[in-house]
Amino acid sequence: MPNRRMESLDDLLFRSGKMIVGKSLVTSENYVTFDNRMVLAKGYRIVYFEFFGKWFTIVKIWNRQGQHTGYYCDIVMLPKTTDDCIEITDLFLDLWVSPDLRYKILDEDELEDALQKEWITRELYDRARRELKKLIRLVEKKKFPPPIVKELERKLRL
Repeated sequence: MPNRRMESLDDLLFRSGKMIVGKSLVTSENYVTFDNRMVLAKGYRIVYFEFFGKWFTIVKIWNRQGQHTGYYCDIVMLPKTTDDCIEITDLFLDLWVSPDLRYKILDEDELEDALQKEWITRELYDRARRELKKLIRLVEKKKFPPPIVKELERKLRL
């Protein structure tokens, strides 16, 4: 929704001039199912990769038993940062990627609704669609998650 803000205080794992990596727990009541099983729910552990200069965020998810359930990818506007804060604006469109690289597009109806209600411009709508296609191409080419994410997963033992 326009003007809806959410603030969270998360643990910083890594920061460079290109990205921020943080960890937290899911606090939202929203959930995602894939193959008839819960893969994202309140209380699940997450590590997120926020990229400066990119129109997406990648979030690695673990369930309450510690099993990696997949990746939630948010299509977002370019992040804005200060020394102690990062501001992300969600563009309503998301992608779920399972550990075996099957995927599911999420919230297309929210994107359509946002355009119809003029919460976003046609330009942002088109940009969100293009960015989703780029992520899907990475998944279909088996190049997901991107190399920088794989490297940090290894380095940070995620």
